[in-house]
Amino acid sequence: MRFLKALIIPALLIFTCALASAENGFSFQSKRVAVTVKPDAKTVVIPFYFENKTNRTLTISRYDSACSCISARVAEPRGKMVYKPGEKGKIEVKFELGSFSGQQEKTLLLWTTDDPKDKPSAILTSAITIPVLFEIKPKTLFWEQNGDGKAKTIKITVHNDTPIHIVSHFGTNKDFPYQIKTIRDGWEYELIVTPTQVSSPGMGMIKINTDSPISRYKRQQAFVAVSRASDHSKSE
Repeated sequence: MRFLKALIIPALLIFTCALASAENGFSFQSKRVAVTVKPDAKTVVIPFYFENKTNRTLTISRYDSACSCISARVAEPRGKMVYKPGEKGKIEVKFELGSFSGQQEKTLLLWTTDDPKDKPSAILTSAITIPVLFEIKPKTLFWEQNGDGKAKTIKITVHNDTPIHIVSHFGTNKDFPYQIKTIRDGWEYELIVTPTQVSSPGMGMIKINTDSPISRYKRQQAFVAVSRASDHSKSE
């Protein structure tokens, strides 16, 4: 008897959870879709396939994202917002890549007419990998206020089939003088920064222009800052 209970109870829990999920709104093949784009891609469109597995008609009331780079539409059937039980559809999420690079995750919230205003029944995540051809690591250098103020180094590495050269650069704050050291022209550089003072907080930016034919890698930037000890620990 105990053995039967051990089998029956988990099965009931799984069935109950599946039923609750189905009754809550549309069922998606996946609510998180990962894609890798080409280095020069300007946009990417990510499909999310869904089905109405409930026993009632579901109506899409709206969808929204916190990022202005995201837009969406019901693609199949085009513009369809009302789905009877068993009907399927596809939402396409378009991401304007702009100057983004590396790993990006953006979400789209979807409401049906049955959902409370503050609780969408679906959160769709687009996980996008944009190749980093011109890598600046770390992106920010920190010095602690009243610390030692020693020189720190940012490493710049090109991950590309052809070299990418630094053609010009400038800093926005004279309290952070720097030099760029060429390790392998077009492939490796070091950005060495030595602050003139660390007695008071301050920050700056070092802007780097390259000869990359791809727009997102033409203009890069690194950040430098002297921060209070408490601020520095929070940022880490």
